[in-house]
Amino acid sequence: MLKAENISKSFIDRSSGKTFELLHDVSLEIKAGEAVALMGGSGSGKSTLARILLRLLSCDSGKIYFQGQNITQATGKDLSIFRRNVQFISQRPESFLDPRQKLGSSLREAFIVFNLPYDEEKIKEMLDLVKLNAELLQRYPHQVSGGEIQRICLVRALLLEPKLLVLDEPTSMLDISVQAQILHLLRDIRREKQLAYLFITHDKQLAEWLCDRVLHIEQGQLK
Repeated sequence: MLKAENISKSFIDRSSGKTFELLHDVSLEIKAGEAVALMGGSGSGKSTLARILLRLLSCDSGKIYFQGQNITQATGKDLSIFRRNVQFISQRPESFLDPRQKLGSSLREAFIVFNLPYDEEKIKEMLDLVKLNAELLQRYPHQVSGGEIQRICLVRALLLEPKLLVLDEPTSMLDISVQAQILHLLRDIRREKQLAYLFITHDKQLAEWLCDRVLHIEQGQLK
């Protein structure tokens, strides 16, 4: 479903002015309904690779395919379709919500951005799925907990009926008890919606519990 071929990415070190290669000739494939974990230490390039796969960052070389279509340089409608189908869940979900907007308005934006008809019933269905009360939609981000914000971001992603979720350490900023709740929720959602996951983590035990395969990135390459 999502395939990357020979992805490389270099950056300039601001202190030395020298160029260093963070990713070198990385290739991977995520099949429909498959959960793949991407592990690596801090600075290994795992989050950079995720941003490239999401088309949030360009690569220096290589190609990205989604459902057989080359989307490396996609723009306009093709890029919009890709972004609807491949949704991102961050470790800092609050950064994806406007603090001036109530949570209900943030969910409404998901329909507006992708030119979809507003569907209140679908919102209710997804709120039930993530075990949230609709009353929360009348609150602002600062009025709810970190776990509730992460669930709202899940709802916003699921409203678009994506085929793949890219999850960048989605529980790392949450309390231990809340982490467990979100992780079990992610496992249940995947089973119910038959979603594919790219799950970025540094936790080997968690990766093996949630995912079908575990990939390791070291020195810019997959091992």
